Amino acid sequence: MTLKQLHTLSQHSDVYKDSRRLAVIDLGSNSFRLIVVEYVPGLSFRVVDEVAESVRLSEGMGEENILRAAAMNRAAKVVQIYGAFCRATGIDDIIAVGTSAIRDARNQAAFLTRLESESGIRVRVLSGEEEAYYGYLGAVNSTALDDGFVLDMGGGSLQISRVENRRLREKISFPLGAVRVLERFLKSDPATSDEVDDLREHLDDVFGNLTWFRYKPGRKLVFVGGGVRMVGRLAQKQDHYAVDLMHGYQLTLAQAKAVRKLLADKSVAERRRIPGMKPERADISLGTAVVVHEALRASGFEELTISAQGVRGGLFYERFLAGDGEPLFVDVRLASVLNLAHLYRFQEKHAEHITHLTLAMYDQLPAAVHHCREGERDLLWAASMLHDIGVAIDYNDHHKHGAYLILNDGLPGYSHREIALIALLVRYHRKGEPKLDEFAPLMQMHDERRLVQLAALLRLAEQLDRSRDGVVQDIRLTTGRDYAQLELVTRGDGQVALWSVERHRDVFQQAFGLQLEVVVSA
Repeated sequence: MTLKQLHTLSQHSDVYKDSRRLAVIDLGSNSFRLIVVEYVPGLSFRVVDEVAESVRLSEGMGEENILRAAAMNRAAKVVQIYGAFCRATGIDDIIAVGTSAIRDARNQAAFLTRLESESGIRVRVLSGEEEAYYGYLGAVNSTALDDGFVLDMGGGSLQISRVENRRLREKISFPLGAVRVLERFLKSDPATSDEVDDLREHLDDVFGNLTWFRYKPGRKLVFVGGGVRMVGRLAQKQDHYAVDLMHGYQLTLAQAKAVRKLLADKSVAERRRIPGMKPERADISLGTAVVVHEALRASGFEELTISAQGVRGGLFYERFLAGDGEPLFVDVRLASVLNLAHLYRFQEKHAEHITHLTLAMYDQLPAAVHHCREGERDLLWAASMLHDIGVAIDYNDHHKHGAYLILNDGLPGYSHREIALIALLVRYHRKGEPKLDEFAPLMQMHDERRLVQLAALLRLAEQLDRSRDGVVQDIRLTTGRDYAQLELVTRGDGQVALWSVERHRDVFQQAFGLQLEVVVSA
């Protein structure tokens, strides 16, 4: 969906009235999850509820591929609760899918009949290729993946998909889910070194024979699933990570190896006590960590990106982006900024005008003055569009509220460093001395100067439209050896804008080392 289409939709104030809710239920081999997505078709969406239960449906299936009675009873009870939840909350639009354990079960038909009769929910069983496809849709619509791979590890299977130019080119599924790895290879507690070595050798054979699963410059590796998020949480806890975000987290090969070693010699009871460990994943955590590490090592990647959006996200995007062609955002970063802006009912005309003025100043400053770096302009655009979303909470301290919303909602497609910079730009667009604060460990060289300079431009632009009337239509910025002259092109009385920007001239001087002169041109 294009920017023009999104803006055309949002110009109609009643478009927000067409809000809908969809329940997506994923009956996995390890856990069952239900998410509720509230969305306005073609405009905005967000997850408003989530219910998850550890079911271990594939437990004890073995080579016979028969769902066991105890596992089916647990599963049926959870699906009954999901059905009751949807009825109680008035949700009648439900997509329910089953994956590896149900797909492989010889007693699949009887089990599905039971689920429908007891819960009222009809379950669609995904083939391995369909599961890989929806995992790909979820990942490619929520990350910066253009070329590379999507790995989706559940309780029963591991899907590997090859992506070129954001299109799915190849996919394969292996019975290497966390529960199956545990039952087949890691039977002791704690697991013996021989058991771990056997698993690593098996994975080396699997990945080694997959000749197209290899690193090349420009390729990225995106990993999906609750297991890899668990590995990421453990790595973040070990490193005292600065941002409480998992989606988009960059997990390195060294970190994956460290987590594997952390878990290798511990019993299940000991693993449960590790900071960041979810107790229900303690027994399957080592097998998951081994798979994650071996996938990185065998493919030659030094890092992977964790995506919190897999099959469930893919199923939603198929609905949300329905139309001609594949259900893909044209630009993930653009879509994520506009989605967040629309969720908090931003003042669109004001935001676009501030964006125009901010970027005009940025573009007219010589590169030697602001030492521009790749990606800076995009960060400034995003912060300008989102600078006032905190007003949805309260006008007072809305700059702080806006930063909080960005940091907690996240911006799919942006790195955690970029999200932190955008949030800080919003935080300092009104007042205060821009500082990296607790996010300094995420930052790169010169990011503090970058923050100070970009925040100065955004703050000046905000003052130029202080009266929200768009009286300053455009600006012309010229620089001399020790000064800069800002000419305001107005379509009326520009006294409010002139008064307001004069009060913030020192911000420009501190950022760029130039005295700022402001003149008005009618």
